[in-house]
Amino acid sequence: MVSTEYNFEKFNTLFYPKHIAFIGASENSKFGSMLYLSVFKESKWTTTFYPVNPKYDKILDWKCYASILDIPYPIDTVYISVKTKIIPKVLKECVEKKVAWVIIFSSGFSETGDFEGLQLEQEIKDIINGSETRIIGPNCLGPYNADTGMAFSFSTPFVVPGSISFMSQSGGHLNQLIEASSKRDMRLRYGVSFGNQIDLNCIDFIKHYSSDIKTKVIAAYLESFGSGNGHIFFEELKKTTIKKPVIIWKGGYTKDGSRATFSHTGAIASDLRFWNSMAKQTGATLVKDNEQFWNAIKTFELLYHKHIPNGRNIGIITPGGGNSVNSTDLFSSHNLRVPELTQTSQEKLSNILPYENVNIRNPVDLGALGFVVEVFIECIEIVKADPNIDILIIPLWQHFIYNHVFKRLVKVKKTTDKPFAICLPSIADSLELSQRFSSTKKVLHEERILYYFSLRDAAISLSLYCNYIDYLKFHNFEID
Repeated sequence: MVSTEYNFEKFNTLFYPKHIAFIGASENSKFGSMLYLSVFKESKWTTTFYPVNPKYDKILDWKCYASILDIPYPIDTVYISVKTKIIPKVLKECVEKKVAWVIIFSSGFSETGDFEGLQLEQEIKDIINGSETRIIGPNCLGPYNADTGMAFSFSTPFVVPGSISFMSQSGGHLNQLIEASSKRDMRLRYGVSFGNQIDLNCIDFIKHYSSDIKTKVIAAYLESFGSGNGHIFFEELKKTTIKKPVIIWKGGYTKDGSRATFSHTGAIASDLRFWNSMAKQTGATLVKDNEQFWNAIKTFELLYHKHIPNGRNIGIITPGGGNSVNSTDLFSSHNLRVPELTQTSQEKLSNILPYENVNIRNPVDLGALGFVVEVFIECIEIVKADPNIDILIIPLWQHFIYNHVFKRLVKVKKTTDKPFAICLPSIADSLELSQRFSSTKKVLHEERILYYFSLRDAAISLSLYCNYIDYLKFHNFEID
């Protein structure tokens, strides 16, 4: 088989190709990979992108080559989108051309469940055996680089480059994460959709992201280990989580879901108990769905290193008795605590709030007076300073979704190292509120303030974050 020796500098060229070829390019097809051609036309590779198809002389004003062997330049990366029966022939030409990275967009392999698909996978693995060529896929979209804009995507929204690197067996989830990152201000670095993982796999990418100093958070959507070995993945996780958090969304954790993963990427069913045990032993964070995934990524990105809680004690400040009870129940049910404030803090709050219809112990129910912004902020300051509180949660009512309120909250957040998060009212229930938040969230994004769309999202995400911090502390790992 091909060499499995890891070389960081060589591997990094996957995310920074100079010359890209696309085998199977066509202007006539309106489906699948052909929709991506125009994306490359507008990219930095517009003059170093080479369509390959013997049927055409030109495609979108690019010169079109009959074979990759006819291109008079060294090619770093090749995308293949042809019928499966043609893939062995064009792959042999890529090996002859000494192409480093081949991304096979085409599907029709082990995920079909047919012997022919399995046989074809083995054939293409044999073709690259002993060569300089490595395969991403098949049945995938390939690499993503937020810094250069490299993305095999229909339309990649602008995102501010950052420190989150991810891997995904699903091309759709890759696109969803990029879209969510744009809307929620999660700042990405690298990404890859690797489909069936018949050659390069999750172990290769966790090694790379672990070694990359600009990657601070690693996220993965996995249905299986692909060509990787579960024990080796386990060992790499243990090495990596000491340095940076790893968040894994395990797809197909139910009986019916595992059946779906097989038809999606050819993944063999694996017991969720194994994944839970692996996460517990390695310090990895395991989530079950897309919302947990997006929220956990954002939480770890904004909090890790800068805001390390001393414990699991939550301070909640909100106007509304029912809301405070609901908040307490949710956080308590997710292994977080809502302790009483110190007597000193309670006395300070009692000097501000009326005697009736409030709670000064924690959760702090401000009553009707809490809708006065000055009172709201002053009470937050008191709870923030309380030694019994490790994390501050601010559930907002719709009356507070304004720029001037957010700016005041930003000032409070900047004066503490304690994790600080805002919970928004249900903006899905009000078009007016949704529109108002769309115009005000710029403040939260610019100042990198953590916010959630529900109290449950906050409780789950912060509990997962505390689990990771507890793991590091229990094993005496340094949190730098």
